[in-house]
Amino acid sequence: MLENIVIVLLVINIVLLLFAKITSPRDETGGLRARQAAPAALMYDANDFCAYHSHIVLQPFEQGGARFLFDCKLPDSNEPVDMIMLAKSGVYVFEHVKASGWITGMESNEKWTERVQMGYGRKPQENKFDNPVRIAEDNVHKVREFLNRDGLMVRSIVVFPDFCYLNNIKVFNPNTRVVTLDQLLPALVAINNKIGTNITQHQINELYDALLPYELIPTDESE
Repeated sequence: MLENIVIVLLVINIVLLLFAKITSPRDETGGLRARQAAPAALMYDANDFCAYHSHIVLQPFEQGGARFLFDCKLPDSNEPVDMIMLAKSGVYVFEHVKASGWITGMESNEKWTERVQMGYGRKPQENKFDNPVRIAEDNVHKVREFLNRDGLMVRSIVVFPDFCYLNNIKVFNPNTRVVTLDQLLPALVAINNKIGTNITQHQINELYDALLPYELIPTDESE
């Protein structure tokens, strides 16, 4: 009986130690460490999904000097860029997709597909939407052209709600990532740690000032 109690207490201690290590926002070297976002803390549906949720998840990057811009409509662009993050590892251009269910698509496809289960025994509803990777990569081109900085690394991040399941997604561009919201922070932390420093804090502030005049703030969001 006593041995069983000792074993249980030992297991509990191990679990607590592992939990403390996993939830630590920084590793032993002082770098950013991935922390899983809690989807339950971000209540929304597909119609509500937007850059706001990604900004919440990526707030740890602000501690390292990153700056964010929203709805930037650059010159000669028809549509604004959802969100831009300026970090020491480079510039990240975000495209947020309002979808649900099972998502399939390839980088070369004109349209991607969402399949939503309508209930037990019923055929899933299938909807087509514009290839978000193409949209994001086009925005990367516009941002890179506008900033016009040699050596500046600009990447595209396509983000789906965390209740989507990414099935058979094929993207070959190494500077593009397709993730769900709960995968976003670990994905960017991995890129950040791999790349290291691409621009200084002073350069981040300069780029922010250059982009700020093109940031749109709709009246209803401002209120």
